[in-house]
Amino acid sequence: MKNYINTISNRVWLLAIVVVVTIIAVAACADKPSNFKPRAIGSPGELLVVIEDQYWNAATGKVLKVLLDDEFPSLPQSETLFKKTRIAYEQFERHFRTYRNVLMISIRDSESSNRVEYRKQEWAQNQYVAKVIARSPEELNGLLEQKWSTIKGFFHNGDIFAMAESYHTVYEPEAVSHVDINYPFKMYFPKGFHLKKFKGEFSWLDSQRSGSQLGIFVYQCPLDSLGEINTQTLMRFRNNLLRKQVPGESKGSFMATEEQFPVSVRKSKFASRQWTELRGLWKVQGDFMGGPFVDYFYQDKENNRLLMVSGYVYAPAKPNKAIYMREVEAVLKTLEMN
Repeated sequence: MKNYINTISNRVWLLAIVVVVTIIAVAACADKPSNFKPRAIGSPGELLVVIEDQYWNAATGKVLKVLLDDEFPSLPQSETLFKKTRIAYEQFERHFRTYRNVLMISIRDSESSNRVEYRKQEWAQNQYVAKVIARSPEELNGLLEQKWSTIKGFFHNGDIFAMAESYHTVYEPEAVSHVDINYPFKMYFPKGFHLKKFKGEFSWLDSQRSGSQLGIFVYQCPLDSLGEINTQTLMRFRNNLLRKQVPGESKGSFMATEEQFPVSVRKSKFASRQWTELRGLWKVQGDFMGGPFVDYFYQDKENNRLLMVSGYVYAPAKPNKAIYMREVEAVLKTLEMN
């Protein structure tokens, strides 16, 4: 009986010691700053604008609202690049601080210069924050107009990068393996993408969903077979490739570029390479189908190769197509050269 009581007593003392040590450890951790940051909230394309009422409701607000109404490029219907939420600084707390994209507008006459500060992961993971600071409303208007192209690119590219990063974590292994084996690069495809066609140096992968189809083309050919590379050359190359490789549902129909709509051309850098970007609308010649596309071409002169990766969206029942275009662009920008 005595030994039993001693055993109980020892266990009680041991439990007491463990509790005290735990309390001390928790207290010590509480005194140390935490590096933990929650994941950013909001969908790609959502933007939180933080600006005081007195400026939002004045001339500065009018300038900003015009800029914020910029359209997503090359869609069949008009869609703004960003879905906006506007709050004042006094509201900028709690969950608002974890928004994915945050544009902060400040006017301070004590500042020595006008500037835009770009921050990543300021209060949350995968968060992008742009702080626009000016000395007066008039100088703010000029600063916004001067820097807006860079500011909107910062947020848009941040969305694409975050989506591409997520595809590296959860992906369709067979689609990834196909590109890795047959081309001098690797790409990561979200779940649901499957190989639809593989012929020669051309691959077509797509994801069929309710009311929409997202497609990716991958192609390579000898660079010297095209002659001089310019916009006209790439457009002819694109249309010839689509005519041969991408038939429509009706007999004799095929995918083509919609020439009644302007195709934008610009340079784009990713995968440590300089690419030529074509962005516009596609159609099916001989049928009633169409939608937006984006192509990227890289001239691999060292290996005499022209590399092409392309994404398109077909979503006739969906009024908003920007989110789908962000997705296919993110797939293309997972590209890693082998």
